[in-house]
Amino acid sequence: MSQSQELTAAPVVIDAGSACPVAHIKWSGSPRPAMAGYEMLDQLRAAGPIVRVPYGVDGFYMVTDHENALKVAQDARTFPQVGHVMETGEASQFELIPETLNGPEHVKWRRLLAPYFSPGKVESWDEKVRERAIELIEGLVALGECDFIADFSLRFPTAVFLEIMGLPVDELDMMLKWELAILHPEGDDLEANQVEMLEAQMAVTQYFMGVIADRRAMPEEERPAGIVTDALSWRIDGDLVPDQDLLSFYLLMFMAGLDTVTAELAYGFMHLATHPEDRQRLLDDPALAPKVTEELLRAYPIVNPPREVTVATEIAGCPVKPGDFIVLSLPCAGRDDAQHPNGAVVDFDRPTTSHLTFGAGPHRCLGSHLARHELMVAYEEWHKRIPNYWIAESSHPTEATGGMMTLNSMQLQWRQ
Repeated sequence: MSQSQELTAAPVVIDAGSACPVAHIKWSGSPRPAMAGYEMLDQLRAAGPIVRVPYGVDGFYMVTDHENALKVAQDARTFPQVGHVMETGEASQFELIPETLNGPEHVKWRRLLAPYFSPGKVESWDEKVRERAIELIEGLVALGECDFIADFSLRFPTAVFLEIMGLPVDELDMMLKWELAILHPEGDDLEANQVEMLEAQMAVTQYFMGVIADRRAMPEEERPAGIVTDALSWRIDGDLVPDQDLLSFYLLMFMAGLDTVTAELAYGFMHLATHPEDRQRLLDDPALAPKVTEELLRAYPIVNPPREVTVATEIAGCPVKPGDFIVLSLPCAGRDDAQHPNGAVVDFDRPTTSHLTFGAGPHRCLGSHLARHELMVAYEEWHKRIPNYWIAESSHPTEATGGMMTLNSMQLQWRQ
């Protein structure tokens, strides 16, 4: 998207006076100025621990504070994870396994996947992860500038994902096009955005159908190593996983692997580019990288996962009924002053406290160890080679709207 200095954030209007204030916001559509989403969510949290958002057909409730977000996240029976199209109120045409599974079926899948994302397994990938980061960074050093999103934060974790999955890295650009259409459609025509998203999801599904057919046609010893090949022989309750379930799993991995670390890197580097005193602390003490990683994760969560209400109950005194939709705003919860004093302020000396950036309960992010490792590697290797940088004066970064916080572009400059 072309950037514009005239781009302004949509206003937030709160109808207060009840246990569940109504928040009139722009939830999706055209991009907004960078950080406008966090500012909007901070206003919603100030309005109350839960707000009603009239959006699409049915609207939704948004949980904004740490305490109630944790309660809802841990109670997957009352508030199961769902695949839901906010604009239409309909169930998603595409299941995402195991994210939209609940109960025993969800547990079976997590047990199957856990060894692939354990701390030990992630550590075994360190050399390849660093090699990829270093290759990309060293290709940028002499340029003196880059679009950080297009040139690094999209390409680094995506290439790692493709290697782990056992997919060709030369198909990266095609996959990025699909990913943007699915997770970050632009424009205010909600119906057109929905059509574009479904077409991209279908394209991804058809791609993986071809991969499955090709891998099965190969002798086993010639199949590329990786999760895609391994999954062909996975069994649950003694039975091979059906192809339809494999396709749903691949679709989830595609979206999670191509977007989450990209978005976290973008906000983390935006913070460091605009807070040179924080960046200097990392330069002075590279061993601070784990703390830097964790505090930036806490301050800039990116996911607003959906849940559905199954029984009549209350959240923070606000009644909800079966069929209502809930959004757990992890960006709200991560910056909650009641849990993290001065929550909107990044403090690398902050005492270790638990945060909800990776969720909680049965649906806590399975790839959290990998995400943390990729982020830490990026902070370490980038600052060894490009220690001082800033956002170009002519650059006006924008972010996408909707359920996932992410920057669209950010022009960084540095002295050679």
